[in-house]
Amino acid sequence: MLTARTLAEAQIYFGLMRVTGPGTPDLSESTLAGTTRVEGEQAWTLTYDMGVEGRIQVQVLYGTEDVARRIGVIFGLGVSPLVDAGQWTMIAGVFARRAFDRDFSLADGVGTARERERVELDWEYAAEAQGEAVKFLPDGADALPLEAFWSELGERALAENPENFTRQKLVDNYEYYRGTLEDFRVMHAHRPPEDD
Repeated sequence: MLTARTLAEAQIYFGLMRVTGPGTPDLSESTLAGTTRVEGEQAWTLTYDMGVEGRIQVQVLYGTEDVARRIGVIFGLGVSPLVDAGQWTMIAGVFARRAFDRDFSLADGVGTARERERVELDWEYAAEAQGEAVKFLPDGADALPLEAFWSELGERALAENPENFTRQKLVDNYEYYRGTLEDFRVMHAHRPPEDD
């Protein structure tokens, strides 16, 4: 059975299995419809029912989820065994675009606390996903190795935009997403809560 480091990574993986457009994963919900979670002795077993396309099962150990939560990492420690570097950069881009779109609608100072929370979460996920891609960089390497790409989506991302997988570009994007997240938090830190 496949193993994810955290529940969030399992949901990202399910979203990658459900591509909605030309190479765009379905990250519309934190838990996709058709997902069930069963508690076992040492792990959850998550099952995503894709209808006629079948079912996918992923196991998440309680221990890895607990450590990730205590440390404050969304997708877990170490390098992902499920999601490759190309997919992580794609995911980062999806969350960043969503954050831009939502943030733009808040630019005039209007927006509920819930809307601001969604933008903040999108920037956080963009930064964390980009950080996951950076984890694939070997020490001293100028670019990601081919072994960091094993999915069809990841290989396509590399073939279409190899410049996105240099150390410089990966780190620049990570710093940009992280910086934008911090700027957003500072900008909205003193706004009074509004009703949804």
